[in-house]
Amino acid sequence: MRKTLILLICFISFFAGNNKGFSQNNTGCNAELTVEKNRNIKSVGENGAFFNLILKNTSSTTKTYTVNVDKTKQSCKKSNNITSKEASINPELDLSIILPDNLTSKSSDTTITINGGGSQKFYVKVNVPNGTPYYSWSCLEVSAKSENCSSSSAKTVLSVYITNPSEE
Repeated sequence: MRKTLILLICFISFFAGNNKGFSQNNTGCNAELTVEKNRNIKSVGENGAFFNLILKNTSSTTKTYTVNVDKTKQSCKKSNNITSKEASINPELDLSIILPDNLTSKSSDTTITINGGGSQKFYVKVNVPNGTPYYSWSCLEVSAKSENCSSSSAKTVLSVYITNPSEE
């Protein structure tokens, strides 16, 4: 009886303290998406702007991630002191994800394969199309989702201020 009780306590303690076998985050959804040096706010003029991002696979196995960038659905007003209507319109921008080994890529989504515990640097390039209102903000959401993870993804938001190129 005492042996059974000890085994039962050990069994319960093991599963209560170690839920890696049951947690979705530990079975392939683990990813961290960060902006290098926390520089997630930039102004963009006629030459565009680059954001440096790092995607880290925090699992122990190789994963393939689909990385997307798109404007956020909500407005992008960055200050309560801004009163112009342009400040919150979140205009359309030309977006592309660029990998270090393929600097000519022009896609707003791509796939990245990363070994367990490894990381991959990539860039989001932002260009302002003609006719975009100056002195406005646009917020972009970058997401990375593992192929075998259906429910969650790593996300970060980039904020872009559109300047007047004649004043640069």
